[in-house]
Amino acid sequence: MKSITDHGTMKRNNQLAILRAIRSLGPVSRVRLQKETKLSWGTITSSIKELLDKQIVSEIGSVNTGVGRRPVELDMNTAKHFMVGLRLGSSYIRAIILDLKGNTVAEYKEFVDPLAAGETLLEQLFKSVERIIHSKGVGLESVAGIGIAAPGAIDADSGVCLYAPHHPNWKNVHLKASFEQRFAKPCYVDHVNNCTALGQMLFGQGRGVDNFLCVLLGTGISAGVIIDGKVYRGVNCAAGEFGHICIDPHGPDCACGAKGCLEVFASGPALARMGRESSDPRTCAKLNALARGRPENITGETVFQAALDNDEGARRIFRDMGFYLGIGICNLIDLFNPDRVILCGRVSQAHRFFLPTLEKTVNDRAWHISKKEIKVSTIKNPSVLGAAGIVLQAVYNGGMLFDIIRQGDSAARGKLAV
Repeated sequence: MKSITDHGTMKRNNQLAILRAIRSLGPVSRVRLQKETKLSWGTITSSIKELLDKQIVSEIGSVNTGVGRRPVELDMNTAKHFMVGLRLGSSYIRAIILDLKGNTVAEYKEFVDPLAAGETLLEQLFKSVERIIHSKGVGLESVAGIGIAAPGAIDADSGVCLYAPHHPNWKNVHLKASFEQRFAKPCYVDHVNNCTALGQMLFGQGRGVDNFLCVLLGTGISAGVIIDGKVYRGVNCAAGEFGHICIDPHGPDCACGAKGCLEVFASGPALARMGRESSDPRTCAKLNALARGRPENITGETVFQAALDNDEGARRIFRDMGFYLGIGICNLIDLFNPDRVILCGRVSQAHRFFLPTLEKTVNDRAWHISKKEIKVSTIKNPSVLGAAGIVLQAVYNGGMLFDIIRQGDSAARGKLAV
């Protein structure tokens, strides 16, 4: 029995190695595939036949080059299996579809009411999946799985969202179970921090980097941690609450209930608050004009637009933000000693106004032998990419498609027997 089990495990691992090589190199010939994987020719031949039969890979026809025919090449079948990723943000839902090579097939966004009931938000998440797959003609039967980047406190193993500060009615939501019941597909739930880091590792500036941090700047602030090429989640999936480290114990109130968290100094709402407090027409003329003289109209976007229009008061706000964020990132660098720190999220798009101050603060204050490389994300929406990337990893590292196809074959045989 043990030898049968060992043989099955070896076969599965060989096929996964072949899949990873085809995804990386494809289109690729069988000869090159054998050289790259160092598997025997017999293993290559038998495994490829099975992968073709399962429609996981496909053949690219031979081409006459004038000096002979180019060998038939292999590539992932990008028309058959798809990964869906979702992100529940503070005021929106993003959805994405990836093919088996990790290419984006479709994107979707809709706004939500952060004060809506948990059942309402859950139904909107369901509808987002249905809309995006129907928009591209992707049948539900072609969806391999669904990954969800969730906010707040979660239990990633059970897929339960415990609570989210910016969604007060989003409590004890059994997200994984609800999605698997609705769509009959494997569902994975992880914190938005971890999905952001995974998105950078698979598609962005974390590729090829084993130790890095992602700082997500938006309505809140959080950090995704990659250690030795793996997401670090902590004991109960609570790692990465970077926005709630204390900068000033006597500072403004934070949404978490504490005072003086980094989030109240360096997030989108923090920019709005500082803008309202600094909206004196004499020092912030353009910011005040954009707000039509009403401080309550000032948002983080207003401060950004004023900074673009050379408003010195608005630019000073960003410099202050860069200082506070730099203090926080110094703490991360001293604790983790990462290869790099990657800034993500909507607020990071204003980096031209706060990055110089941030970098100076880090260079002045972080432990002198640590690396101090700060990068700004070059990919859009890494968190939703990372959510779909959870499914992608399940395909290439865990053999998810083999299990799905085997279950489908078993169900078909059961129907025939009946």
